[in-house]
Amino acid sequence: MLMVGVDPVVVEAELVGGRLACPGCGARLTGWGSGRERELRSRSGSRRFRPRRTICAGCGVTHVLLPDDTLVRRRDVIADIGHALVTNAAGSGHRAIAAVLGRERSTVRGWLRRFALGAVRIREHFTRWALALDPMAAPIAPTGSVSADALEAIGVAAAAAVRRLGPIDAWRFASAATAGRLLSNTSRPWAVPA
Repeated sequence: MLMVGVDPVVVEAELVGGRLACPGCGARLTGWGSGRERELRSRSGSRRFRPRRTICAGCGVTHVLLPDDTLVRRRDVIADIGHALVTNAAGSGHRAIAAVLGRERSTVRGWLRRFALGAVRIREHFTRWALALDPMAAPIAPTGSVSADALEAIGVAAAAAVRRLGPIDAWRFASAATAGRLLSNTSRPWAVPA
């Protein structure tokens, strides 16, 4: 899985131009068909997309190019999931959040539970990103809640990314920094900043 931008024309141009590299060996990625069509839901409507598949010219490993506004195995945009996480940390329950987003209660409850289960790991990961992007960043202040601490770390890391790299959406940064696995139940480690 390789996180890329949301504009399929730009992504295809980067792929054809040889500007996408294998995350494993760094060799050039080349086109290798497409995945099956998927629906991505958001509060502003749904969109259908077909993720591009690639193969590494060096090591032969295949990768799926996933837009960075998504998460692996989730049908909803990261902005809506992030809204649910922040709203929950502010005190709202899954029923109220589901009503606002127009999603099933079980879907929202699943997001919140998965985030809470990985909150310590998420906080540690984004603290590393914050320090790698801005060694002079202020320490991440504890909030009294493990999930809120994880959200704080995401925010601090995203702010450091903006200072270093320019404008970027915090939730799209969170998706890219975890290779789309922010809410995954895998033990596979996320890429750490160099």
